[in-house]
Amino acid sequence: MFNKGLSLDQAPPIEVILRFFLTIPLFGILAAAAILFADPETLLQWDTPAVVSVVHLLMLGVAAMAMVGALFQMLPVIAGASISEPLYHARWIHLLMVVGIILLSASFYFDRYVLMHPAVPLLVGSLGFVIYLMLSKLIKVENRTASVRGMMVSISSLGFGILFALALTAIFMDFDLGLDPMVLRSVHIHFMLFGWIGVLVMAVAFQVIEMFYVTPPYPREVTDLFPAAVFVLLILFFAVSYIMPEAAAMMDILLAFIFFIFAAVTLRRLSQRKRPVADATVLMWRTAMISLAAACVTALLSNFVYIEVLVSSAALLFGYFVLSVIFAMSYKIVPFLVWFHLNAKGVIECPMMGDIIPSKRAMAHLWIHWGLLAAGAALMVTPYAWKAVGAFMAAEFLLYGTNLVRAAKIYQSLKDKGIL
Repeated sequence: MFNKGLSLDQAPPIEVILRFFLTIPLFGILAAAAILFADPETLLQWDTPAVVSVVHLLMLGVAAMAMVGALFQMLPVIAGASISEPLYHARWIHLLMVVGIILLSASFYFDRYVLMHPAVPLLVGSLGFVIYLMLSKLIKVENRTASVRGMMVSISSLGFGILFALALTAIFMDFDLGLDPMVLRSVHIHFMLFGWIGVLVMAVAFQVIEMFYVTPPYPREVTDLFPAAVFVLLILFFAVSYIMPEAAAMMDILLAFIFFIFAAVTLRRLSQRKRPVADATVLMWRTAMISLAAACVTALLSNFVYIEVLVSSAALLFGYFVLSVIFAMSYKIVPFLVWFHLNAKGVIECPMMGDIIPSKRAMAHLWIHWGLLAAGAALMVTPYAWKAVGAFMAAEFLLYGTNLVRAAKIYQSLKDKGIL
């Protein structure tokens, strides 16, 4: 199963990855609480403090935590890029991220922008070091697979996204940079959503879809061109947004086409897998790709006929796509890591991967996740469906956290019983 240059000998301690993954449910529950306690009417506008706070809780507290934890595992195992003292680095990066995300989200939610002063250096320091650490390792990799190149593009996009966020923060603090803050915010969002998260999902999918589900590889045209094309389009989007704003829509159209094709190809690959059983993770990947395709279609439509509900739908569907991928990956990565590290210690009582997070519990999570989608659809009818969105989100992150904690407890209870 582990081919194409994977090197398990360089895998970091399991504590490195679990530290980040076990924090994800906490931020998900905080985002749900922020939705439940906010005025539903304010959640309909994308620039209100409550919405901005929820977005940062999900994109940084959930997506960034998952990204950093996954990269600590993927760089040495998939790319063969060894990270020295991974546990030491993971501890302080994780701590600074947690404190920084809480302060930043609170600054938006409670309209206390003074909290940005400590939040910004904490997040720039931690995420900035992650960018430097990961890129410096990836640049030295000789066998640059499609996944490695995609990760390089994704991490670079995160760097650009942070730079634009710093510029926005400076404007918040009354520094005149001579830049339109609305355009700057749009560029920041583009780099973070499409360049960082979107391309990272591509990079991960190029490796794990074939590896975990035994499918044919992605076409070379997709793996070689798509991540680079996204990055080039984002650079062009930044340039034309100030020079020729009317051309920015064309970049959005091309981005939507790229991600739609990626989603369609991934769905095709999942239908060609050699293991016909559709477990919860397969269904989560399918849910993710269908959501991404739907987000692309609604985004394309909004470029030709601007209707607020289309823009909102595209944003919500993209966020749902991101959550779906994180859940799908977690339910593969965490059981594998527990199984692998217990086997490496020679634990005779080591359970099978399917017993670490039982399929019934993963399927229960999937049904709640689909309920979240239904609640989101109800927003098209009434803003008070936000309460249902918050309730479903709280329920799924609570179950998700319970599943991950149980898996971690299995490792803790057996790790000292090894014979090696």
